[in-house]
Amino acid sequence: MGRVVLNDPPLESSPVAATSQAETLASRMLAAFGAATDGAGRVDYRGLRASAEFAAAVEAARGLATIRLDTLTARDARLAFWINVYNALVLQAIVSLRVRRSVARAWNFFGRAAYRVGGFVLSSDDVEHGVLRGNRRRVLPPLRPFGATDPRRGLALSPLDPRIHFAINCGARSCPPVGVYRAETIDAQLDLAARGFVNSEVTLEDGRLVCSRLFKWYRGDFDGAGGLTAFLLRYLDEGPARRALANGVAARVGFRPWDWSLHRPALE
Repeated sequence: MGRVVLNDPPLESSPVAATSQAETLASRMLAAFGAATDGAGRVDYRGLRASAEFAAAVEAARGLATIRLDTLTARDARLAFWINVYNALVLQAIVSLRVRRSVARAWNFFGRAAYRVGGFVLSSDDVEHGVLRGNRRRVLPPLRPFGATDPRRGLALSPLDPRIHFAINCGARSCPPVGVYRAETIDAQLDLAARGFVNSEVTLEDGRLVCSRLFKWYRGDFDGAGGLTAFLLRYLDEGPARRALANGVAARVGFRPWDWSLHRPALE
């Protein structure tokens, strides 16, 4: 029941640019899932696991082991790279660990499955909280992923961009959709992802503002963007929820339960 490195052994080939490798991986993983998904959005996980498309995605994941992370210096490139790695890792882990109902029911899902990336081994927890959130504390357990002597601390992104929460998908139904992120367009893509999630998840119901639980868990992540209220006003389209928030009418805030069932349900 220990850590499982999903992209071992490393691919024996000349290393390619980190951003290209991660984009290829994300594209192949999404293509594999798309080929195994029926018209109702259900996934044939048994067929997916044995498919040539999934094998191609796994091969791309194996290529992560030999990339040079020291060449990944631009912030936009780092953001796109780690978002793509996170989303691909979660999808591959669902298939490889045979999760069929919920990631929350799979033992230590976010700490168990990992990728080898440029010589480091990182779980999805490590990528999300250690890298993308700048080594901030998790919700549970409330600890930082990387300790003071952990060499992976150098991978942490700072300052934190709260829009990453709308680009990564932990495999649960309540998560935002997955896409392929590119350094050249990352800012526009993150804005689009934030606007889409905020407008679908923030509503006014009986005079109360109702939000995704994500905003409760990570409220502090929005401090650098002027606070959660300012962030929501930036992305909310004109309508009852935005007017209530802007006028201070919605004093009460409720948070929806998080649906941990698979974002991509299994074909029975």
